[in-house]
Amino acid sequence: MKKLIVGLLMLFAIQFVFAQEKIKIERAEDLPKHYYDLKGNKAMDYINNRALLLELAGKLEANLRDDLEKYDIQDKATRRGYYSMFSVISFLKNDFEPALDEIHAGRKLTEKESDKYMWNLTEEVYMKTKLEHPDLPEEAFKAAFKTNLEAALEKMPFEVVREEIEAMTGSLDILSANLLQGIIEGQLQPIIDKAEKQVPEFVANQLLGLRMTYDMTLPYVEEVYKPVFQAYYDKNHVEVEMVDIWKERDIAFTNDMKLTPVVVGIWDAGVDESVFPENNRWVNKAEKPNGKDDDNNGYVDDINGIAYDINGNKVSEILFPIAEVNSNYHQYEKYLKGLMDLQAMIKSEEADELKKYISALTPDEVNPFVENLGLYGNFSHGTHVAGIAAKGNPQAKILAARLTFPYENIPAPPTMETSKNWAQLYKNTVQYFKDNHVRVVNMSWGYSQNYYESVLAMNGIGENEEERKALAKKLFGMEKDALYTAMKDAPDILFVVAAGNANNDVDFANDIPAGLTLPNLMKVGAVDMEGKETGFTTIGKGVDVYSNGYEVESFIPGGETRKYSGTSMASPQVVNLAAKLWAKNPDLSVAEVKNLIIKGATPSAEKPEILLIYPQRSLGMLQ
Repeated sequence: MKKLIVGLLMLFAIQFVFAQEKIKIERAEDLPKHYYDLKGNKAMDYINNRALLLELAGKLEANLRDDLEKYDIQDKATRRGYYSMFSVISFLKNDFEPALDEIHAGRKLTEKESDKYMWNLTEEVYMKTKLEHPDLPEEAFKAAFKTNLEAALEKMPFEVVREEIEAMTGSLDILSANLLQGIIEGQLQPIIDKAEKQVPEFVANQLLGLRMTYDMTLPYVEEVYKPVFQAYYDKNHVEVEMVDIWKERDIAFTNDMKLTPVVVGIWDAGVDESVFPENNRWVNKAEKPNGKDDDNNGYVDDINGIAYDINGNKVSEILFPIAEVNSNYHQYEKYLKGLMDLQAMIKSEEADELKKYISALTPDEVNPFVENLGLYGNFSHGTHVAGIAAKGNPQAKILAARLTFPYENIPAPPTMETSKNWAQLYKNTVQYFKDNHVRVVNMSWGYSQNYYESVLAMNGIGENEEERKALAKKLFGMEKDALYTAMKDAPDILFVVAAGNANNDVDFANDIPAGLTLPNLMKVGAVDMEGKETGFTTIGKGVDVYSNGYEVESFIPGGETRKYSGTSMASPQVVNLAAKLWAKNPDLSVAEVKNLIIKGATPSAEKPEILLIYPQRSLGMLQ
């Protein structure tokens, strides 16, 4: 009888386990984190030693499979990432059929039209070719692979996949063995050195992905990928020219119109106010450029705005003093333009110069190059955003509020002191906006608790996952609460934020500021010039409206113009519209302006839930 009772209890226990519901995860910071002890091995050891790599892959796969067994992850983009990693691991094991199954499982979770065609396309075609021709000599395999890739692309609607084709082809133009080795030794190895036995999972992911790049991409760049993608592009792009829907939707004001000045806050990485005409610059007339706080407001020389350094301390330069860090920064402006030209398949001197420069880089020169490119990207970002916000509105007065963001491969870790400073920075900046009658603020930036946790791990801080997570939550929470409270206490200011460029769900990502929800806040996603969803834009129910974020032209420091892409470029277009509404009618409330923007927007032809701003319609509603 005792054995029978025990058996029944065991059966009940098994049934209870199977009846358990998975733990629902609705925010990125609640995802399980995994860390790995690489036991003193170097990053390149995992590239060169297949057995060592597969041992790491086995641990990684076990953790990820366990995650999917235990957790109900609500974000499709995150689940796609799991299946993508599974396909990489199966590829490295030469298990091509399971790898294809994982690719197909991930593709079913795609939400964007372009992803339904392009999600892991080259990996899929490569492995199908391997299965069809397992014993072909290398040269014959290349020919078969090329034929199959051409056939796969022929089925693609060019107007849907154009952006992805351009970006992929541009990336292939600069891919080399030295570049890969430089990334591994210059970016991953320093993290391994600092993290010691607690190497974050993204490092393991990248090691496996880079080994796959060595095997499946690098040997086929010149003879397969580049000629196939270029031929497909050349055949189709002339026949299908992109139609710019924004020209007919936009409206430009002139000086002879009856307009009211509108102060527009550009809360970003710094603005070169000198590139704008005087009528577009906000000026604090009580301040003089003399190194003193003439108006006793706590800021020195805040003639066109205010600034804070990386640690959250007040400084006077509203444009980051880049020459103090890199005296050769003008060259990196050319490199950045060259990179963007390559990714848009534009032939230019800068693109040719970039390809030549990267091809000559030694592995130890790669990371400094990448960091300096990031430094210039930060430096130019705010000016580009400000130009979009002020375009076509002679009464938009740009008030700069500079934040300073890291550009290094391993950023300095957050501390209690820096987080307290940033919390105070948020309060002070919003108060400055209120004191100076700012009506609308653009915020094209964001970061998360997960980011803080990763930075702590990269710097070797914390004994284990629990300790790091608790510290990241405390520091990030302090900053998030301060920003939320400051914005909430400024109900007469409209804050417009970029949704993000991670092709995920805005609410799941839960970054700040895009993860906040307030009546005086709008979240903006990016579409292209035709109004089609970009491959990079963050999406979800939390995104209010979409605007053009693809190759948008605006100023960079010094006064030249460049085309940048991102939700960073989409957000200030909504700010532009809000400022125009207030210029026409300064008595509008924040709620009324927000309502006019949303009511004037029209549904996308692709997805009715995507609302595309329509400035003419919104302004017409004022009549």
